[in-house]
Amino acid sequence: MMESLGRTERTGCNFKIDSVVNIEETNIDKELLSYLKEVKAVVDRLLEIDDALFVVKNCKGVLKLIDSNSLTAKKFKSLITKCCKNGFNNTPLVNSHPYVRAYHTAIENINLNELDKWDPNDQMVRLNAAVTMIRDECRSKAMRQHMRKLDNAKKVRSKGAKKLIESLKNKYARLEVVRLDLSYRSGKYIDLEEFTDALAGVKNDWEKFRHDLASEVSLPSTVGYLAKLEYGLLSGFHFHVVVIYDGSKHREDITLANMLGEHWINHVVTGGEGRYYNCNRHKTNYRYLGIGTLNHYDHAKYSALVNLVLEYMVKTDYVLASEAPGERIWFRSADKIPKNIKRLGRPRKFNL
Repeated sequence: MMESLGRTERTGCNFKIDSVVNIEETNIDKELLSYLKEVKAVVDRLLEIDDALFVVKNCKGVLKLIDSNSLTAKKFKSLITKCCKNGFNNTPLVNSHPYVRAYHTAIENINLNELDKWDPNDQMVRLNAAVTMIRDECRSKAMRQHMRKLDNAKKVRSKGAKKLIESLKNKYARLEVVRLDLSYRSGKYIDLEEFTDALAGVKNDWEKFRHDLASEVSLPSTVGYLAKLEYGLLSGFHFHVVVIYDGSKHREDITLANMLGEHWINHVVTGGEGRYYNCNRHKTNYRYLGIGTLNHYDHAKYSALVNLVLEYMVKTDYVLASEAPGERIWFRSADKIPKNIKRLGRPRKFNL
């Protein structure tokens, strides 16, 4: 059976799920993104098996390096060639994911960029040594503790997001859910010399936007919001944002998203430095829709919102986890809804 080396899914916006880095699909170097995803997938596979990947066999009197007919071995070797050819290991912040860093460290320490210069026996020894080095690093106690810490933080974000949505669902018969991405002009936050200073400025932008969102002066009144700050290697800082309105008062989700985006570029990040993407404008592109109008009994839409849109938002950003550990990058409105709500009027009806 052929091994699976990665998977992507469509979510409630024009981004794809990417467990290595978070880069907007329209602004990426696709070759670099593909390479990083393949590295992460190969390392994942290496940790699932313990066999040596490479052997040397005598083929008609000639010694040849054999990759044991393993897709993992073939991919491992091809990625070394791709890395050395394109210099991906020298891209700023590319080693933010611990598994990618372990992979590139092994290539550098064992000097695999000159693999073709050695005879088959030397190649076998060096390749298997690199595999062992990667496994030892990624299976180490320190690595396991680090990855567990990041996973626990993700679970906390997910729990808080689901709690807010469930509370709002119980209070309002209908919600209007707006999904957009707030970002900056291309190249503004690439190859940063002072990552921490830039991050502080970006978070100040968010605080201003959040203040305006809560003040209800220049923007429509909301009932809740969730936002996640991320950093893409080639797209820089950006926010994934979900803003929720009382569906009995607001129905024009595309217009609402435009209002939020225009406020970002005209009143928060001015001077042509801001960008936004209105996900609600492209609702027809998504197989599972978790944005727009959600009636109380729209179980499929609520499932898509919670299990696709929000789960994508709460995923780990390894660049920020590496470059700014401990920084707050997840924001949500306070849950002020009482546990026992006394309802007035007729009970909700389920409309088929």
